Amino acid sequence: MKDRASRISGIAMAGALLFAACGASTAGEVADKAAEAETLLQAGKSAEAQQALDAAVEAFWKSAPLTFKNARFVDDAKGFGDYTAHSGNSFAPSANLQVYLEPQGFGWAEVADGYKIAFSSEIEIRNASGQILTKSATPALFEKIGRNKNREFQITVGFQLPALKAGDYVLVLNVTDTTTGRSAPLELPFTVSG
Repeated sequence: MKDRASRISGIAMAGALLFAACGASTAGEVADKAAEAETLLQAGKSAEAQQALDAAVEAFWKSAPLTFKNARFVDDAKGFGDYTAHSGNSFAPSANLQVYLEPQGFGWAEVADGYKIAFSSEIEIRNASGQILTKSATPALFEKIGRNKNREFQITVGFQLPALKAGDYVLVLNVTDTTTGRSAPLELPFTVSG
């Protein structure tokens, strides 16, 4: 019985968090679906409760802006959540850099084999005063097709630093979800060691 009460409490907490994080226009839909999930779970209909909670999360996801749950320099990335973080943010001149990102609030395009997630990303390197020193010539493209509306997607951007003097810089990634048209800039400060 305690386990069931914990699940109900968890669904109620998820619903409250979703409601608090949503804008006024979608808060009703998110809250209604979360409340429906709680009612179904209390009635012992756990499969239906899970579907209602999934619908609440999807309503929240569609209304949320494009953001990044995780963004960091890495030494290696093999997949979602499977990476080796770079120690600190210092790099040797002309080093190879990799940036790992976990976007949230993106869309899915329905295709013949399921659902496509697609992003483009442009890179800029700025000095400490914000002056753009270099930028990518063309956007990098990332996409994945899956049978479900997967919310676990990672982007790994790799490139070689240009010949920069020792000092502090900012890497700016301008990431666009090509399905929704939503964009989000991401800034990661880094240092080139002397």
